[in-house]
This record gives sequence, structure tokens and C-alpha cells, in this order.
Amino acid sequence: MIARARRLAGWVALAAYLWMGAVLYLRVLPVTGWHWPPDFHLTGYDAQSIAPFLAGLDQSAKDAYTRVLAVHDRVFIVALALWLALVGWRGSSLRFVVAGLALLYAGIDLAENAALLDVLQAGVPTSASVGAAHHLTMAKFAALYLCVLVLIVHLRRTARGVYDSD
Repeated sequence: MIARARRLAGWVALAAYLWMGAVLYLRVLPVTGWHWPPDFHLTGYDAQSIAPFLAGLDQSAKDAYTRVLAVHDRVFIVALALWLALVGWRGSSLRFVVAGLALLYAGIDLAENAALLDVLQAGVPTSASVGAAHHLTMAKFAALYLCVLVLIVHLRRTARGVYDSD
């Protein structure tokens, strides 16, 4: 049962990721002069650094990016978090840590999407709205990296049989 759910979540996450990539690379990025969207900036951003991306968006590209954030990315986030939790659902009680970190990542990423939607809807984004999205973007990547790191350690310990004596 868990293996089937893990496989389904993985395929849904992969399909959503590929769909988002296709929309971004075919409809959004060419219009913006290949400036990266804010949620791609690993180390965060400010209003000035994302201004070329926002200025380059025409209405069609803005609608496509809004749809990515409001629909497709949400599906990806939930499916990825579920996949991470299900992959780690074995062995000792460390599985609860993996599941909790996956849930934390999903919550932060969903909040980041909401903040970015607010930035997109504003005619001229304020430094406060961009600042909130900026911090959520950095927190999203930190939570995801931490979840993956703990998952790797957990899976390695499980594969070596460390939990057999627990």
C-alpha cells in the first residue's frame, strides 16, 4: 500500500514538475528575456533584482505564471512532500522527523506561492511584500534541503540495518 502510494506521489510530482517547466520555458521565460522567476533564486532576492522579470511579463505570460503558482506548483508541492514522507516511512522513529520536515517544506512553499501571487497582483510590488516572499523562498529551500538530508541519513541507516537492534 505504501509502495503504491509512494509511486503514485512520485509520478504526480514528476508530471507536475515537467508541466511547470514546459509552461515556464515555453511561455514565460522567453517573454521576460530569460530572467528567472523569483522562486528560482536560491539565495533570495529584492524588488530591484526581480524587477526585470516582472517588467517583462505581458498579460499572457503573467496569466501563465499565475496559473503555475496557483495550480500546478501546488500539486507539485503536495505530491513531492507526500513522496518524501512516504520514502522515509520505514525503520525507526526518524520517519516522523522526515514526515514532519516534508510537511514543514510544503507549508513554507505554499506560503511562498501565496506571497508571490500577492507580488504579481500588485501593480508595483512593495518592499514588504517582496521581503516576505524573499524570506519564504530561502526558507523553502532550507527546509527542502534539510528534509532531503535527513531522508538520506535515514535511508542509509535503514539500509545498513542500524535499526535492527532498536
